Amino acid sequence: MRRIIMVALILAMGATFHSAKAQRLESRADSLNYCFGMAQSQGLLRFLEQFRQDVYGNDSTNTDGFNIDLFMKGFNDGVNNNHQLMTYEQANAVLPGLINTVKAETTLRQYGYNKEAGEKFLAENAKKKGVKVLPSGVQYKVLQKGTGAIPADTCRVKVNYEGHTIDGKEFDSSYKRGKPAEFGCKQVIKGWTEVLTHMPVGSIWEVYIPQELAYGEHKQGNDILPFSMLIFKIELLEIVNK
Repeated sequence: MRRIIMVALILAMGATFHSAKAQRLESRADSLNYCFGMAQSQGLLRFLEQFRQDVYGNDSTNTDGFNIDLFMKGFNDGVNNNHQLMTYEQANAVLPGLINTVKAETTLRQYGYNKEAGEKFLAENAKKKGVKVLPSGVQYKVLQKGTGAIPADTCRVKVNYEGHTIDGKEFDSSYKRGKPAEFGCKQVIKGWTEVLTHMPVGSIWEVYIPQELAYGEHKQGNDILPFSMLIFKIELLEIVNK
């Protein structure tokens, strides 16, 4: 962080970076500049490697790679206010979108099998007896029919539940904690919100939530990998308040 702040201070001071063509250090100033560059180089390389990890993760299949020459050109162009390829403002505007796109593509390459497995499961599950499908694609099976009121999405509810991945691994259970969970209907994943606003109090449903209505491309803890379709047993105990 200190090294990054130092670079930012240099930029703020409007310093001009020149191409280093000298093969010898002929003055104290030459030595100072060269030594400072060498001292900062390893920290910068570590920063760039962390940046690469943040964008690409452990994906060894990406073909973009990292081009140190283009990085240094961008760095020098920015420092020297050279707008041949794009302005500083354009670069800052484009960068977040590029990072998000590359991250999404990388995650899909690494965990696309989860997406495919979930879609196959849901297609087969929808044909099973007793399974119903809500408009969004969430599937459910009534284990116990409730006769109470149905919450609105503005309600706060109390539920017992347990959650599994499609390979049967349990990742959460209020039953095992011995205490029901209480939350607003909009404070949970989209699939839960839709289910809760269709369930009468007293119901127990087994619910099958597509990955895009769960956590999508994001990993949650150690058990929920990106693009994971999730299965829940949900017991709606009461509407706490409206």
